[in-house]
Amino acid sequence: MKKLLASDIDGTLYINDSIHEKSIEYIKTFRKNGHAFLLCTGRNFGGIKHLFEEYDIEVDGYILCNGAVVLDKDLNVIYNRLINDEVIKQVFECSKDNEQYNFYFADSENLYIIDGYNNHPMLSAANIDEKMSIIRIEEEDFYKNKYSANIIGVDIKDQSIEKTKIKIDEIENKFSDVVSVYRNKYFIDIVPKDASKADGISKVLNTYGVKEEDVFVIGDSWNDLSMFEKYKNSYTFNYVEEELKPHVNNLVDEFHNCLEIILK
Repeated sequence: MKKLLASDIDGTLYINDSIHEKSIEYIKTFRKNGHAFLLCTGRNFGGIKHLFEEYDIEVDGYILCNGAVVLDKDLNVIYNRLINDEVIKQVFECSKDNEQYNFYFADSENLYIIDGYNNHPMLSAANIDEKMSIIRIEEEDFYKNKYSANIIGVDIKDQSIEKTKIKIDEIENKFSDVVSVYRNKYFIDIVPKDASKADGISKVLNTYGVKEEDVFVIGDSWNDLSMFEKYKNSYTFNYVEEELKPHVNNLVDEFHNCLEIILK
């Protein structure tokens, strides 16, 4: 019986800027036993490619940009949905406050930063532009040129969850007919309407010959909720927000604990 594990990255597999050795070992064992392992993240491929340079990890496919992009293990596109230029610019206009917000948008490969509107500390790291395929654009060029995106991101600089919820309500009130909005702690992920991690997983089950009841999912935040609600074999951590726990069927301390249980 073939199984599939779809794993979130940040706060799940990748914690404190590293992947634990035990996690890598268990993933290898899982795959050697004939099962499929997918990365399921809000990041694009440009934002995760460095993981394969830094760690000895192999995967069987990618659910990226919260389900707006699905790639097989050879990076062939299975599914790709975009947000158009008009919506990108409208969301920017309602988030154009560099005292309160960081703003970005991304396609499957590149992360676009408008100069002056995202000063996340991570962006000052050496070689970060190459490492994460970041393209920096002047505000004037942003308005002059046309873009498309698989995901738009807004994060709250003071990391207030309450302000994050208020901003989500504002975005949903203005754009709910064309986008879906997810909260990842104080980060806001904006994707094409009805795109989700769960939907992305459903598009590859036939590819891997896996039944829905043999899908396992693990994540740590609200942008993983679609996976938790759709797949009964759901896992999260004892340290996550208390309000999230009732939506998940299994709690573990560390990522590899999930694979220990699945492999029994």
